[in-house]
Amino acid sequence: MTRIDELERQIIGEVWTSPEIYANVEQLCAFGSRFSWTGSERRARDFILGKFNDYGLKKVRLATFDYLGWARGEASLDVVKPLQNDLTSALSLVYSPSTPSGGLCAEVIDVGLGTKAEYAAKRDKIRGKFVMVSTDSPAGQRWVHRREKYGRAVTSGAAGFLFVNHLPGMLAPSGSVRYGALGEIPAVGLSHEDGFVIQRLLRSDESVELEMRLTNHTGPAQFSHVIGEVPGRRHNEVVVVGAHYDGQDISQGAIDNASGTAVVMELARVFGPLAGQLERTLRFEAYAAEELGVFGSATYVNAMSDADLAPVDFMLNLDPGVLSSGQELVLQGLEELQPLFAGFMQEMSHPLHLNNRVSTASDHFPYFMRGVPAASILTSRVPGLGRGFGHTMADTLDKVDEFKLRMGAMVVARLLLRLANHEGAIGRKRTPDEIKQILLDHELEDPLRAQGKWSFE
Repeated sequence: MTRIDELERQIIGEVWTSPEIYANVEQLCAFGSRFSWTGSERRARDFILGKFNDYGLKKVRLATFDYLGWARGEASLDVVKPLQNDLTSALSLVYSPSTPSGGLCAEVIDVGLGTKAEYAAKRDKIRGKFVMVSTDSPAGQRWVHRREKYGRAVTSGAAGFLFVNHLPGMLAPSGSVRYGALGEIPAVGLSHEDGFVIQRLLRSDESVELEMRLTNHTGPAQFSHVIGEVPGRRHNEVVVVGAHYDGQDISQGAIDNASGTAVVMELARVFGPLAGQLERTLRFEAYAAEELGVFGSATYVNAMSDADLAPVDFMLNLDPGVLSSGQELVLQGLEELQPLFAGFMQEMSHPLHLNNRVSTASDHFPYFMRGVPAASILTSRVPGLGRGFGHTMADTLDKVDEFKLRMGAMVVARLLLRLANHEGAIGRKRTPDEIKQILLDHELEDPLRAQGKWSFE
């Protein structure tokens, strides 16, 4: 038996037999949402920092940055024409501005799934109205992100934005509308049931008018990422594994993403004692402010010089960390990673699905944009289900299956062990022009422009 085999058995045994991983999920959820600019965020930060030290990581530190803090206030949305109807589920989307003090009244127009084609079809009818779109996306096609739908509403001259849950259950969806900055027009999430009320009224020949009242708050704030390392024999070769510890402020953020954070913490625990025993250095990163449009990790990565990033061979992102039948490893259009990870999966006898699409809405993306090979373990978008309970009040601890959580940690630990000891390169770094071409090949220029995140000219 090789030393790597021995380490693998040791790591698997630790993950399967220790109660630590689920205890950490419980504690993260007990703090609350961990949303930026809240006490629960600070308590979670300090908890993770303490655990990284307890687990024996080296160079444990905080990376702290200034940003525009945002806090959700009161929200209401009511039908005022052709009849009076008080809707009950409205909540402001993250980084929505407030309405004028007297409220904002406008007609509403339904733009379906909010695709580029649907906006184009109704371009002449949108200006000055509230745009209503579904949280769903076209079956079998690219997922259309909320920020893309919002950006198209802004450029179309809409007065406001309504984001309606396509799933029943009286759950209004949350989520950011811009990247670390206040949006241009007020925006709310609505339950499926309230959206149905509006859609039913729109079937008549009469116009439907709504009144929106939002009171949100902004101010200067700071967030901190928590970072620690397990030094390898080759200090100039680093594998990063990360997850965001913040959640939406309306729930515990148990699946998204206390689960991913708990897996990163479990990896830190089982690899912590292995300093000097692996080839590459492992760096564990717990990010704040991901729910502000991936602003937290982007600010951190963009602050690094080329020299800072030079040792980073690979970045693996966990969002979320609960492994399920809908889980896939997304390889970001980096074709040379496909045979490498297929080989890892075969060696591990684990059928983790490999997908070569590019995903742009989580913490691997800033590394990818700087040319670092990156991949993300994501939950597949299930037709008709979408995020499920994610970004709603129902993302709570009862949704975390302890067995699946352990399975996720075990699979990632086995992957990480192979990445740390892989003799060859883990992919290759790209130039900005090469990154731009990958995005163009995957038809992502227009969606990123709509979100205000296209950085190439």
